[in-house]
Amino acid sequence: MKFFWRWCLLISLACTNPLSANKTPHIAVGQIVEHSALDKLREGLKDGLSELGYAEGQNLKWTYENAQGNPATAVQIGHKLVSLDPNVIVTLSTPMTQAVATATTKIPIVFGAVSDPKAAKLTSHKNVTGLTDVVPVDQQLQLIKQILPNVKTIGLIYNSGEANSQKQVQDIKSHAAENHISIVEATVSKSSEVAAATKSLVGKVDAFLLPTDNTVITALESIVTISNHNNIPIFGSDVDIVNRGAFAAYGVDWYESGRSLAEMVSQLLQGKSLRQVPIQNPKALLFYINKSAAQKMGVRIDEDLLEKADRVI
Repeated sequence: MKFFWRWCLLISLACTNPLSANKTPHIAVGQIVEHSALDKLREGLKDGLSELGYAEGQNLKWTYENAQGNPATAVQIGHKLVSLDPNVIVTLSTPMTQAVATATTKIPIVFGAVSDPKAAKLTSHKNVTGLTDVVPVDQQLQLIKQILPNVKTIGLIYNSGEANSQKQVQDIKSHAAENHISIVEATVSKSSEVAAATKSLVGKVDAFLLPTDNTVITALESIVTISNHNNIPIFGSDVDIVNRGAFAAYGVDWYESGRSLAEMVSQLLQGKSLRQVPIQNPKALLFYINKSAAQKMGVRIDEDLLEKADRVI
């Protein structure tokens, strides 16, 4: 009798477990472009899955595709990943998530590096969840005002075709007006236009505030060079840009966010529904300052601010 009930239990689990038809779970990852923030996000995802018992080559099939910054390629990758019929598709960035979401309504999609899922029209998809990288605008503006008390004008450089960036810019403009700060915009459609857009703002702004825009961040070094020559400090929403020469930023810990994505993916692999794994915001933000960049951009930093930083470069 005991054997009979054990047999019944195994049959029940086989019928309800989404992995029963495919004993080795398959995770497909689509990334919009190569840069260190998204790379760390993917690394944290993979390491997190391994720690949770899903190791590539042992009991996990792992597929990875990169669109190299090309939206058309992202659409092609979206269809390719869907055709592989993985258990979960992880999408890194807003454009990649949008591309995959238009290709399937059945396969669970877990996104990372999306600032505003609602603005990107992702919340209407029942098969989409994930982790945002949202950074409060007030926190950014207060930092700029603390370091530059006389700031009057801030320059924004962003891809006008990316919904994520459009929403961030709207929020920045709204909060800037409340703080009596003017905003001057320069838009781009591809990374090769970033240098020219940056030069167009020289002499018009007191600082740059960069949203989490993949097109712009890919060409960050050109902004840094121009800023250094013209004493315009760069602030941002991604701490990784501070490692690359920007002055200061609040942002998510990309590696730890990847580990959080791994937890969400694991829950889905274990049979939880998407409704049970809702969209989440980052648990904590990091604050980085680059002292060398401050000198090059003509900015003086108070010691108490350095003490508050999670990392001083």
